[in-house]
Amino acid sequence: MKRKGVEIIDLNVKELIRDLNKALAAEGLAAYRYKYLSKVASGLNSIHIAEEFEKMSEEEWKHLGAFMERIVQLDGEPITNASDWVKHSYSTYKDPPKDPYDLEKMIRDSLEAEREAIVFYNNLYQKTQHADPVTADLVIKILADEVEDEDKLMRLLSK
Repeated sequence: MKRKGVEIIDLNVKELIRDLNKALAAEGLAAYRYKYLSKVASGLNSIHIAEEFEKMSEEEWKHLGAFMERIVQLDGEPITNASDWVKHSYSTYKDPPKDPYDLEKMIRDSLEAEREAIVFYNNLYQKTQHADPVTADLVIKILADEVEDEDKLMRLLSK
């Protein structure tokens, strides 16, 4: 039996699931990267910056779970192997800097990634806002989180 929640969507659901898997993959990569940065960040102001990266990692894991749940609701299959994240992500994974004291590079690279997320989620919201209000609601909340992250990173750079 087809789910009514899928039938009411006025989009190509397979394409939507692909987009959601792109988001899931990008969030997984971001969560890992922020967790890693939270552990290696060193030097002046590193404690505060590491704490921010830790919080951002936790937030990205929650986003991943939300995308996974939505994919299942759409009768889709979330990416089953984390090793596939790089291949499916809407963004390119940026390796953390080799120098754990290069906090500015950590922040600038993260800022670039957050801006990619803002563009991707804004486009996904535009695509779904009238055709799939459930996904649109999910995406708009995550978009707001990404805008907040961009703001935090901008403030860290101005210190």
